[in-house]
Amino acid sequence: MAANAGSMFQYWKRFDLQQLQKELDATATQLANRQDESEQSRKKLIDLSREFKKTTPEDLRKQVAPLLKSFQGEIDALSKRSKEAEAAFLNVYKKIIDVPGKSRCTTLRQRTPSCARHWRTTTKSLQKLKTKVSF
Repeated sequence: MAANAGSMFQYWKRFDLQQLQKELDATATQLANRQDESEQSRKKLIDLSREFKKTTPEDLRKQVAPLLKSFQGEIDALSKRSKEAEAAFLNVYKKIIDVPGKSRCTTLRQRTPSCARHWRTTTKSLQKLKTKVSF
């Protein structure tokens, strides 16, 4: 058990969880800002396309319609992909942000040998008591 705690400590020492948590915090903030910006840009594009339909002659609109539909489809697909990726990131972020850091592992590593000794001593004492009670 002590070997596992030691390797866990070494892993977290190299992993630098605190730095990762800071980076994830910054990324989460940037994502929130970009979501707002994207929503505003999308609304602006909708307004521009409506204005285009109103001010452009019908024959030109018919020529451009397939191109606009392609752009609209691609924007919708990119928006969907972005939302799914952001949801996946936020799911991982929520789990990682609450992981105990290196200091918690250090405490556990320091306590593990004494806990193991205490467990062995308690087990031996319990065995002696069982032996006395059974006579």
